[in-house]
Amino acid sequence: MQKIRKVFAKVVAGLLVVSNLAIAAPSMTYAASASSFTTVGGWNEMMYATIKGVKDADVTAVSYSGPVSGSLTGEDFEYLVRDTSDGVRVDVMGLKPGTYTLTVTTKTGTYTQSGIEVNEQDRSGYAHYNYTNGVGAYNDDGTLKDNAIVLYVTDENKNTVTLSYGGVTVSGIGNILNSVGKACGEAGHETECKKVSKGKTYYGKGNTNQGILQLLAENNIPLVIRMVGAVSESGLYKTGTWAAANAGLIDGLTDYDCNDYGGSVGDNGHMARMKSAKDVTIEGVGTDAAMDGWGIHFMSETSTTAAGLGKSFEVRNLTFMNQPEDAIGMEGVQDGSVITAPVERCWIHNNEFYSPSITGPAESDKAEGDGSCDFKRGEYLTVSYNYFEGCHKTNLVGSSDTSLQYNLTYHHNIWKGCAARQPLGRQANMHFYNNQFIGTTDYAMNTRANAYIYSEYNLFFMTKNPMDVRSGAIKSYNDSFSSCIGSMTGTVVTDKSTKVTSGNKYENFDTNASLSYIPSGDYQLQTSVTDAAKVLKAYNGCMPENVKTSGEVTTSECSLLSYCAPGVTPINISEYPYTAAPGKISKTVYAFTVGGTVDVTVSFASEALTTTGCLVNESGECFQVGSGTVTGLPAGTYMIMPCNIQSGSNGVNPAAGTFKEMTINSLTVSAADPNAHYHHYVSEVTKEATCTEEGEITYTCTATNGTCDKKTYTEVIPKKAHTYGNWVIEKEATETETGLKRHTCTICGADETDIIPIKGSTGGTETPDVPVTTDSQVQNFTESGMTSNFYTITGSTSTSKGSVTYNGLTLTTCLKMESKTNITFKAPSKGKLTLVFGGTTSASGKTVNVNGTAATIGTDNIVTVDVAAGNVTVTKGDAINLFYMVYTPDGTTEETHTHNYVSKVTKEATCTEAGVLTYTCTSTTGTCDKKTYTEAIPATGHKFSTEWTIDVAPTDTTPGSKSHHCTVCGEKTDVTEIPATGVVGKTGLYLEDGAWVYYSNGKVDTEYAGLAENEYGVWYVSNGTIDWNYTGFVSTSDKTDLVINGQVNNSYTGLVLMDNAWKNIKNGQIDTEYTGLVENANGAYYVANGEIDWNYTGFVTYNGSEHLVVNGKADDTFTGIVLMDGAWKYIKDGSYNTEYTGLVENANGTWYVTAGGIDWDYSGYVTSEGTENLVIRGRVNNSYIGVAEINGEWLFVNNGKVDLTYTGLGENEYGIWYIEKGTIVWDYTGLVLYYEKWWYVSGGKVDTEFTGIAENENGKWYISNGTIDWTYTGQVTDANGTWNVVNGKVVS
Repeated sequence: MQKIRKVFAKVVAGLLVVSNLAIAAPSMTYAASASSFTTVGGWNEMMYATIKGVKDADVTAVSYSGPVSGSLTGEDFEYLVRDTSDGVRVDVMGLKPGTYTLTVTTKTGTYTQSGIEVNEQDRSGYAHYNYTNGVGAYNDDGTLKDNAIVLYVTDENKNTVTLSYGGVTVSGIGNILNSVGKACGEAGHETECKKVSKGKTYYGKGNTNQGILQLLAENNIPLVIRMVGAVSESGLYKTGTWAAANAGLIDGLTDYDCNDYGGSVGDNGHMARMKSAKDVTIEGVGTDAAMDGWGIHFMSETSTTAAGLGKSFEVRNLTFMNQPEDAIGMEGVQDGSVITAPVERCWIHNNEFYSPSITGPAESDKAEGDGSCDFKRGEYLTVSYNYFEGCHKTNLVGSSDTSLQYNLTYHHNIWKGCAARQPLGRQANMHFYNNQFIGTTDYAMNTRANAYIYSEYNLFFMTKNPMDVRSGAIKSYNDSFSSCIGSMTGTVVTDKSTKVTSGNKYENFDTNASLSYIPSGDYQLQTSVTDAAKVLKAYNGCMPENVKTSGEVTTSECSLLSYCAPGVTPINISEYPYTAAPGKISKTVYAFTVGGTVDVTVSFASEALTTTGCLVNESGECFQVGSGTVTGLPAGTYMIMPCNIQSGSNGVNPAAGTFKEMTINSLTVSAADPNAHYHHYVSEVTKEATCTEEGEITYTCTATNGTCDKKTYTEVIPKKAHTYGNWVIEKEATETETGLKRHTCTICGADETDIIPIKGSTGGTETPDVPVTTDSQVQNFTESGMTSNFYTITGSTSTSKGSVTYNGLTLTTCLKMESKTNITFKAPSKGKLTLVFGGTTSASGKTVNVNGTAATIGTDNIVTVDVAAGNVTVTKGDAINLFYMVYTPDGTTEETHTHNYVSKVTKEATCTEAGVLTYTCTSTTGTCDKKTYTEAIPATGHKFSTEWTIDVAPTDTTPGSKSHHCTVCGEKTDVTEIPATGVVGKTGLYLEDGAWVYYSNGKVDTEYAGLAENEYGVWYVSNGTIDWNYTGFVSTSDKTDLVINGQVNNSYTGLVLMDNAWKNIKNGQIDTEYTGLVENANGAYYVANGEIDWNYTGFVTYNGSEHLVVNGKADDTFTGIVLMDGAWKYIKDGSYNTEYTGLVENANGTWYVTAGGIDWDYSGYVTSEGTENLVIRGRVNNSYIGVAEINGEWLFVNNGKVDLTYTGLGENEYGIWYIEKGTIVWDYTGLVLYYEKWWYVSGGKVDTEFTGIAENENGKWYISNGTIDWTYTGQVTDANGTWNVVNGKVVS
């Protein structure tokens, strides 16, 4: 008994903790089986594994160890372990970079893999610049931030998923994320949702948001939204044609064609517009997460910016498709020339954006949606590793010429077949590096309103208007331009430190170490377009099915040859020097491959850009434009391309551009080192393959230059498939017995037998007569993949290339016809080979090579070729997709085949093992693509007797046992102890194997839930054991008891975490009467209505002293500003301080404080610690540009300093003013040039309502809404007469 007391005391001491309870799950070690994962790997601080043939219901545990160790439990286990089409997938998220071991335990075995490398995400760029708090809901080490809430969203739960915090509960992802519907959903606020525009009344769409995002942000609770699979608003679930009639599947989003808080009519529809949020990550799980038909706006508000809201936003690993408006937008608030609420610290990375097709768009220019990823009125943005395909308006930076946004980075993105805005930038300073612009159809980079782009090591390939400078500047350093047309007006520099004038606020930020990370080189830059292409192949876009590192990517995987010139096979050059005169090249390229370092000299008939060419490698990097010599080109494939192109098209299926023509007079390729050896192999079959033995092909290098280090090497030729003769019946089938047939390989003599079904059996007919000729040989890639006993197939299959209907079959898997694709078989006799192509890529008019001869495919995507007896080889002609093929010997025909199956049990099911039912097709018409298939016969399961069987009889002193026996196999279940005949069955709590279990009449009672008592107290029992995790109230027939960590404690007074809230307990009961402070080991907390009020900030009297409470917790040492009673107040050492006048800093800025609070009315200079600071409406803004009231005088300020030399226009929140020598000239009336427009000034202020005639030294002009209207021609009458106006100017 003493030993039991010690054990129990130790258990209680380790587990019974009133606050900060932490119970570790017991560790378990499993013996690794021989089983291994089908695929496993790490990617961007995540880890994954797949197992074929296992379902999620079979997985019982997932654990991992490494820099972070743990296991999947709860919702993580529920949603991160998922069924796939052929097995199960496991994802682990939120990992630190490093080496891991992953263990997945299933009902049939344990799968373990060590040495899994998880890479660190590339956090280069402005979003993380001088910011260490982590962007979004994750820390910079890849782990979740403290107190983060994770919400899993699927298409099934999108309208029921629930988020609860601080007494607020919201259901449905649209209601949770769409803050703009909040007011419309509250009684008494209906008029706030109403707007009259152009004679029509529009209403905002209400929802049940209740401001929950702002509530989380105010309490520093990060939020992770994890999308599992496609979450659809459109009902399409794949790229298609969007229609409003079919959409609206997600509750709580904005309306399509209405005014909905901040938008215009026909704008911002089907959006989740998130206001005043903070530390939010929206991410996809695995490889298939998508937002279908709806988008996100992340928005700041002036009322909450001082509290640090509207910042720290991340979106990753998501596919965006079918968005009728924006996919992602980030928006701040601007008042005049001041960003009063900047949206900040946004990181958009590793996503994919596809062009939508919109039926009945809300506005005429949105037939292909609106912005893919826009940014307005904010700072510190990184857009990286994203893939944009076919999109129209991709990246808008600034909504107008006066919109301000600063410090933006775009790196490692791909724009393929997109139209425009890559970006369209205004007023911003932007850094672009290691991006690819492929086939842009309108314009790529476009700067306006003093925007400045520093561009380095980007690839522009077949792009129209790659750099279009309307205002500001683009500085281009080591960018590559391959077959580009139109505007290339960037300033090309050869020295990275060269400064370029742009007029931007942060002009030359790229050379100023105090303004950017660029001078220090603190970013992951590849100083080669080709090296960058490998990084993009490995990490751009969403998580791939098969993960590779950039070091594992080959140059050929980055090839753009098939994009720009499909069907072109490079010439393999092995003898040097190589000379050629290709002549005129039209609508294609001249391609060649070299095996070592070479010098290339090319001469064109013309040097004009419209008719000359350029030399590029297969990754698209340009080495020479026009005639010339390039030395030291490494081994690889190169293209000589016409410089001039005809642009392609964007949209759902973007088309590449078309080359114009060029004439290559001569091409010379020389070995860079004359003594170097470049391999050139020829092949010979040195051993023929047979049905039973592999063959051998020998490669011999025939190059004569230099010394060969590998003269020969061999490869295995796979064994050939058997060529069987006709079936011979050895035993006829009868009505009661099956028969047997046999056929023999005509090459090696191997036999194969098959069962002839019983005559008249269900589902079939009699065994047909033996055919007189060899059967047709079908390869259905949907049914069999590349597995075949007849064909030898190498290459890659795909299930994403559409579908084909043929012979009544729906075919969804194809073999991609690529350079590596090879199909061989031996035709036993002359016959026909039918090949069925199609899917998303039409094969009509294209070719496939059969025995080296190109066969042209018909308009039905089918080609039939006559083949002779013997070896047949099928290889790539054009890049098309093969879904089905059949070889039909002469003398037979391929007719429509209707399956007629007969079945036979080939393995009986037992209690524990499934049986097998085999179906054999007996139909003789057409060609059978599936001769046999099997189905599992479920295990019968045990048939346990209802009667007990005594296995061991009890004695007076020894217990016995009894069980229920299976009547089929004898297996036992419900093995139960029979008490010794002299012992009464025990009841109560007993310590067994370190755990306290509850007995009832001698048996562990797993059904019991309630209280049980022993000598140490009263305990809460659930499922037959003490539940140490339970804290709450338990009611019995006569009273209610408080249970804390499993033990009844009716005398407890203090705070207890119960039902996700900290309750105030007094003598074992919730005290709802008390309002004030309550202490525990972690501090003192403000309690109201029986629980901690985390929203309360103010002063509270406690034990005779006044204490400051901030967000529910007492903090008598706090110094700074807090939001209290609707105003920002200054606190020093926990006390309200009304004496202090000066500057106070918090995480969101520096503020001017007087009389105990922020002085929002003050504008002027304040000196602090020897530095003079400009204050604008209470906030320090030393970078302010505009008009401000300083000591009672309205002056022009430039970067925080009064500029008494400035003459021109200046802005503030009250308008645009005329300035002379830094001061508003109140009596000035006239015309002034500002931002490329002439403005009418009256009484010192631009009058945007004035319409009429105004005069300057250049004449009289027609003014409309305050500015010269250059488009107006006509007569204008005013008090001074009638004027003739042509193009805005008065003429005589």
